[in-house]
Amino acid sequence: MILRPFLSNRPMVLLLLLPLVIGFQFLNAHFQFHTIIDAVDLGLWGKTTYLSYWWTSILASATILANAIQLNFLFNQHEFLDKNNYGPSLFYVVLMSFSHSFYQVDAVLICHLFLLQSLRLLFHLKGNETNLKASFNSAFFIGMSATFLPPSAGLIVSVWFSAWALHPFSFRQWLLMIIAFLIPIGNGLVYWWISGHTISIRILKHSPMIPYGEAFFYGTSAAIVILFLLSIIGIRIRVRVSNIRFKKLNRALVWILIGTLLLGVTEMVIYQQSEWISLLFIPLSFFFTFAFIHRIWQRVASIFFYLTLLIAVAKFFLISYMVV
Repeated sequence: MILRPFLSNRPMVLLLLLPLVIGFQFLNAHFQFHTIIDAVDLGLWGKTTYLSYWWTSILASATILANAIQLNFLFNQHEFLDKNNYGPSLFYVVLMSFSHSFYQVDAVLICHLFLLQSLRLLFHLKGNETNLKASFNSAFFIGMSATFLPPSAGLIVSVWFSAWALHPFSFRQWLLMIIAFLIPIGNGLVYWWISGHTISIRILKHSPMIPYGEAFFYGTSAAIVILFLLSIIGIRIRVRVSNIRFKKLNRALVWILIGTLLLGVTEMVIYQQSEWISLLFIPLSFFFTFAFIHRIWQRVASIFFYLTLLIAVAKFFLISYMVV
């Protein structure tokens, strides 16, 4: 089955991500479950149109693959497990297949790209070094993310706490992170104003509205929650034999998870949508891997992973059946 090779120490398995992504793209092209939007809202940078369906799908697929590979590289580089494991990339691709951003490059997918860059730099923070450059650049990428999706500016709080989980508090570091965060936002606001817009609370307005079936959302959410609960069991096992560095990285990821979860919940409550919640898939892809390290619970985790994958594929056929 597709899961077992990714849980092994075989880097060539990453090549299997390509047919998986292409498969989802062809299913969506045929069934049109995720409708391509004519004008993509890019936050402070205005709106843009796409050239064709396939061009926007190719760009989105390339970005998804790049994000998945980098996420997995971070997982192995920082030794979250004793041996290399390529599960995080698979989990990221499968989870993202539920999001509209998987099929069209939009502000949310760009935020994924910047959040991963910020996370990459955070993971380089060490307690016995100044880390000013890495801290500055990490906050800068969150500021860049906020120019495309202004509400994502709230993630800077999670990044601050993540930095402090990895490095003792430093006022100089904290001040540099604020400056780095504000630089791209300031530039974006200037461009927004020059473009003829007014700077007001309207910047936070959600656009456009993307419909999504409630049944699919709740079904997927249930499987994801159970996988996460199983991940906690694996993490507890890993913590017992891990070093201090792993514990710090784990705490940093928890803060990112909290921030992305709160952002997603905010969208659900205010806009009755679930697109921002896809940012949660980045930390979840790290954590899900731990659900498969316990021999007894591994089978249960596998069942719920395949259930999630089944829903990801079945939604295309079910929506077509319901329409007919």
